[in-house]
Amino acid sequence: MLRLSLPEQLVDDLGKGADKISSHEGSIRIFSHNDADGISAASLFSKALIRLEKPFHLTVIGEMSSDVIESVKKERDTLVVFLDIGSGDIESLDSLDADVIVLDHHRPKEYTGKVLEINAHRYGIDGTKEASGSTMAFLQAMALDTRNIDLIPLSLSGSSGDRQHIGGFSGINRKIAELGEKEGIIARERGLALKRGEAASAIAGSYSPFFRGMSGRRGNAEAFLRKLGIDPQRNIEEFTEKEIERLSSALMLKLLEQGCRPQVADELIVWKYFCPERNIYITDLADELEAASKLDTAVAVAAALRDEQACYRAKEEREKHSSEIMKALLTLEKNGAIQMDNIQWFWSYGREVASAQAGIGMQYLLNQEKPAFALTEDGERLKISARGTRYLISKGLNLTEVCREAAGSVGGKGGGHNIASGCAIPAKKRKEFLAAADKIVGKQMNVTEVPS
Repeated sequence: MLRLSLPEQLVDDLGKGADKISSHEGSIRIFSHNDADGISAASLFSKALIRLEKPFHLTVIGEMSSDVIESVKKERDTLVVFLDIGSGDIESLDSLDADVIVLDHHRPKEYTGKVLEINAHRYGIDGTKEASGSTMAFLQAMALDTRNIDLIPLSLSGSSGDRQHIGGFSGINRKIAELGEKEGIIARERGLALKRGEAASAIAGSYSPFFRGMSGRRGNAEAFLRKLGIDPQRNIEEFTEKEIERLSSALMLKLLEQGCRPQVADELIVWKYFCPERNIYITDLADELEAASKLDTAVAVAAALRDEQACYRAKEEREKHSSEIMKALLTLEKNGAIQMDNIQWFWSYGREVASAQAGIGMQYLLNQEKPAFALTEDGERLKISARGTRYLISKGLNLTEVCREAAGSVGGKGGGHNIASGCAIPAKKRKEFLAAADKIVGKQMNVTEVPS
């Protein structure tokens, strides 16, 4: 494939997928996940089909369910593609009377059926860090037509939405980013992990990284900058190298003082990727698509495909969503999490912010020795977002197994990645689920078992 060194088996399977898509007559049915990664995957894949003049029907979903499977059976489509979703329900997809292609990066199951499952993990690629759902969709798009190289920004926005840019892109993501740079599709720059503009606003408005006592508090951010001899009203992009060094050192010390692990503090200076054609940073694009998907997935897809009105609405939603995330994190900063032997958990007031609250909280606010579980009430069910860190993964944590096993033990369903996973359970089974999760994590990390 065009200047991308890929595993031979992956190239072969992408070729099979391209043959199925290119030769198919009639409409292609597509299902994709409803987060930034899934929206990015759906959008770039749709653009690739438009270029081939292939009719398609796209539906964006929150999770796989029996209803989805039944709808496919009733529609009787002969080619169905699942993006950023599907590997966890591969047996159900195998029962469909259709050609099925799955482009995914979530941990796959043992499988030898007829579905063409193009999952990053099956080719020795780490789907938690090196490739996202949009990565796999992009590779398939490139196998269809190399003109789709201009879709690199959407590939990387999906990976950024899944936090795979933290510490710098790696694996296939990095190869795609490097290709984008060489082709002038994106530009890379080194700088503080803060928004552009006024320094005090950038610090007070930052929630990833989250600065305890300053994020969400402009007055405290101003005092912090004045103490460093820096004018709070100056724009960060106007700072001299010495000022940037002084500010980054002080902020790094601040993160360490609030309990962050050294590698988290080291991520204060990052590589940023900018898309000149869209006049937007890749991480900002991911944030806009994530926020827009909470409003209306159709708006999110349209924004990804550069519809002017949809882009405007996506920017508006991003501002609203950022405000909600900040409120949620300030609440978490104040209340903390409930500590169990091996896990920590807290109530999140909204499904839309729970995953961010857990993930960012795990990095900057909570106990660094235990994974975090954010619980959200959803009628008679509880939605749970579980997040860990690479440090905890190195100690044996695998949240895919935790959520799958603990949820399954109480009549629920879960899965995802080793570092970030989720599940849904009956609300009345909360205590049993938490006890099961606590016990499983203890075993994974070789901690003394919780007494029964």
